[in-house]
Amino acid sequence: MTTLEPRQPYTDAELRQLYPPQLKLQLVQILLRHGERTPVTPRFQNTGLPPYWPYCRAVRHLRSAVLDPDTGEYSYLDWKRRLETFGSDDDSPIIATGPNAELDDICDMGMLTDRGRETTRNLGRRFRDLYVERLNFLPADLTNAESLYLRSTPVPRALESLQQALSGLYPATHRAPDLPALTLLTRAPQDETLFPNDGNCRRFAALSRAFAQRTAERWNNTPRWTISTRSSASGCPTTPASP
Repeated sequence: MTTLEPRQPYTDAELRQLYPPQLKLQLVQILLRHGERTPVTPRFQNTGLPPYWPYCRAVRHLRSAVLDPDTGEYSYLDWKRRLETFGSDDDSPIIATGPNAELDDICDMGMLTDRGRETTRNLGRRFRDLYVERLNFLPADLTNAESLYLRSTPVPRALESLQQALSGLYPATHRAPDLPALTLLTRAPQDETLFPNDGNCRRFAALSRAFAQRTAERWNNTPRWTISTRSSASGCPTTPASP
């Protein structure tokens, strides 16, 4: 994914226009998309793009909860992950490597990259600058774990992006020492509403088909659609020239 460079922070004049002083705050709601990721499938290898990308240092810093059945206590197992694939010659298993023979830091398909972690952490910092430092919509320190409703889709890169942004909004120095573990909510796929879920909602699927059909009937035979189709096929600009 490409990186979107954010605009400069709002000026004081812009903030006064966006948030008039006579309004009363009811809720702070933040919606964000995941950060930069790797392709969900290997693509464009014929152009020289490597199938495996060494841009995910997080795979060196993994931790799993491990239960001791004798004591009923949990401990932690620290580990790192390498990716295995099939060799091109005889299909024997080999370690996947990056373009310069890197063994570690290899990303899974569709995985949040180091760059994605950086930008979502910086996004959280922008949230803090806006909602804490300038607008005073949120407290400076997080002392109540129940004061936030945190939800993500079940896609790992989305959950990790939420964690990165949250750590920018409330870094460790601004979380109370006795703050309990924060609750991050996810839903089963059939209950997910943070993305179009036509695979699990028949009503939504029917509405999507109806919307697509209505759009096709309205635009398919119009001059603008014809120009766009021809331009896309020829690689020319899709905007009609001004007279």
